[in-house]
Amino acid sequence: MKIIQRFASVVIALTLIIPLSVSAAELSKGEKDTIFIGQLKIQPSVVEMAERKNRLPELRRIFNSLETQFISSLNSTRVFQLVERSRKSDIELEQAFAAASVDPDDKNAAQAGKMAGAKFAFLPQIDGFEDSSETAEYQGIGRASMTRRLFISATVQVVDTTTGKMLPDSPSIQLTKTEEIENARLGQLSGSDQIIVALAREMASKLSQELVGFLRPAKVLSVTGRQIMFNRGTEAGFNKGDLLDIYAVQDVKDDDTGETFRNEVPVGRAIIKRIDKNQSYANIDGDDMGITKGCVVRFLKTAAERAADGREPTDGTQPDFESKTDSENTPGSSEKPLKWK
Repeated sequence: MKIIQRFASVVIALTLIIPLSVSAAELSKGEKDTIFIGQLKIQPSVVEMAERKNRLPELRRIFNSLETQFISSLNSTRVFQLVERSRKSDIELEQAFAAASVDPDDKNAAQAGKMAGAKFAFLPQIDGFEDSSETAEYQGIGRASMTRRLFISATVQVVDTTTGKMLPDSPSIQLTKTEEIENARLGQLSGSDQIIVALAREMASKLSQELVGFLRPAKVLSVTGRQIMFNRGTEAGFNKGDLLDIYAVQDVKDDDTGETFRNEVPVGRAIIKRIDKNQSYANIDGDDMGITKGCVVRFLKTAAERAADGREPTDGTQPDFESKTDSENTPGSSEKPLKWK
């Protein structure tokens, strides 16, 4: 009998407060900002725990996979120009590069310093890992089954390289994958490498999506009738049928601290009808309270979640045949006589 493997993925927690403030270093308009990615780190306590449970090879495998896939996933969003370097030393190097490129006698030196080098550093870290399993042996038939559970927690600190300050809001994601192996021969029961790679890939994708949403949220590029086009596609985690929230955005400065906050006002919802890797087309669902170019687009609900709710949202691009007119004043009555041309 063959081994049957089934994988189930569960998002235990996806913790990221949508930032309403951005640090002093503003992102550039009309161009890609340079971002450098520090080397992936593992908290020492995580290594110690894996060593005590004889899970160092598994931890090392997920580390190697996550390190490469995070860079690839972030690069595929096409939002930033990436530079891969080390952590603390590279932040200092970036600041030194910016300072060296500025003429001290230039009155615009400070502004030029902000334009040199990378704007932000992404410093990823694994802060939790667990690989546990439960087995059941059936001696009578010489078979065994196993349920394996892999858990990983990772965060990405975002550092403003112009000031060295760490941004207060950073993505922190926890994921679990479960692997079930049935009817394996006794003595041949072992977990697969496939589940490790799949978990690392999903973690890399979610981290990159949260970082892009943090610094560069999706925006409406054009509005044509009841259709909008926005600048994200499947590479950013959107899919056909997703329900979206759309917000008008206003930057508001706190006079006490000088910090800039983003005031987001809901102006409508939309459903994705066409999509590719880099862009999406969505139909406005319900009322349009001022959706224009530049509005921020945020994910609300998947097509599957909408179907589970038991009600398909209305398609705003279709005519409404359900008349809501007063029965006492219907067209053609003495109150509203029909006019023929």
